This record gives sequence, structure tokens and C-alpha cells, in this order.
Amino acid sequence: MSFRERILRSSEKKGSRVVLALDFSDPYDRRLGRAEEILESAKGAVAAVKVNHHLLLPFGLQGIRGIIETCREEELPLIADLKLNDIESTNLNAVDSLLAYGFDALIANPFVGREEGLGRVVESMHAKGGGVLLLVYMSHEGAQEGYGLSVQGGGPLYRVFAGRARDWGADGVVVSAKTPEKIRETREIVGSDCLIFSPGIGPQGGVASSGAGTGADFVIVGRSVTESADPLRVLEGLNGK
Repeated sequence: MSFRERILRSSEKKGSRVVLALDFSDPYDRRLGRAEEILESAKGAVAAVKVNHHLLLPFGLQGIRGIIETCREEELPLIADLKLNDIESTNLNAVDSLLAYGFDALIANPFVGREEGLGRVVESMHAKGGGVLLLVYMSHEGAQEGYGLSVQGGGPLYRVFAGRARDWGADGVVVSAKTPEKIRETREIVGSDCLIFSPGIGPQGGVASSGAGTGADFVIVGRSVTESADPLRVLEGLNGK
């Protein structure tokens, strides 16, 4: 079963289009425990889970085995938010490690290119049932300075990246929920088979309806849930319950 099939099945089963971002800035001695606590309370109300450098750098793959096992038991797809953007040999090493530890997908930056960059990453992930999500437009204020750059021949870089996602066979793309017009543009380029994931909900200024309501398949939500005194209640609201 492909990553796309697994996350859509999970979404239907959980009644959710939320990808929970376990991004914590707590002191290190509390961070992992807090992540496990939030996941335990939220696991029945999210479609997938994403982890970033907040956990991967200080604790490593071995250190987050508890999170990986919980996701596996709950059949929750687990996404590594590495924004992978290196040469092929380094990228493939990361792929091997993530798959060996039970990750289902990774996020990569298409800027590095296909040849000796991300081409074989997509092939390797797909060969083992994994998925690749490509960054098209991020949620921070400076996103326009990079993803909005005009390229030779005209047009912004984010449209080029959306085209790469389509041409390379990526499973999904990441487009800010703060830019619904870019979600619509991206959908026109990538078509219906490529999933759109929208971050930037809550503290960054985006609202869930700006993502899912304008063509995104999933919203990525972190601090609105992880910093709440009642994470499950927040998720129920995001899930329309």
C-alpha cells in the first residue's frame, strides 16, 4: 500500500484531516515526555503525525522510538520534516535511516534538483512504500523572498516547484494555509492525485478553513494543539466535531 493510500485510509478512519506537528521548544528534559503525552491524547483524532528537528536533533531516531511505535500501533503515518536538500548520497542515507526506523514519508526541498539530488529519493521511497512531500510555499513571513522569486522566462519559483512535484511523481506538496490563492494555483498544476498539505495554522496566522477550504487535503497543526491545555478539544474543533 502506498503512502497516499495509507494516509487517506487513516484520515477516513479517524475522521480527521489534521497532521499533528510534534514541534516542541520545551527544555530538553521535558520535551520528549511532552511529545509522547500529547500524542497519546491526540492519536485518535489526527490523520498523521509529523516530527521536525525539535525532536530529531536532540533525541535522534533511537530516542523517539516510543513515538514511532505509537504511530505504528495506531496506523498513523509518520512524516519526517527534514526539508531534505542535499546531494544524492546524503539524501539516500537519510532515506535508508528513516525507512529502517519506521517512517512513512519525508518532506524535501525541490531546490536541490532531480539529477543527483532528489530523483532517486522519490524512487527509493516509492520502492519501499514510502512517500515524498515537496515544499512549494512555506508559512513564514520571508517565504516570498525565496519561493516568490521570479525565474528566467517569468513566473514565480513556487510554480516551478509545483511543476517539479507533478513531474517527479511526488506524493504531496506543502503550501501555506496563509496563501489560499497559492493553494489553488498549486492544485491546478499538480492535479488531483498529488496531496496538498497546508501548515501555518494558528500562531502563524493561518486558519484551517484557509487550507482545507481552498483545495488542500490536509492541514498541518502544531502549537494550536501542543500548547493547549485541552489538545483533544482543539482537535475536535478542527475536525468539525
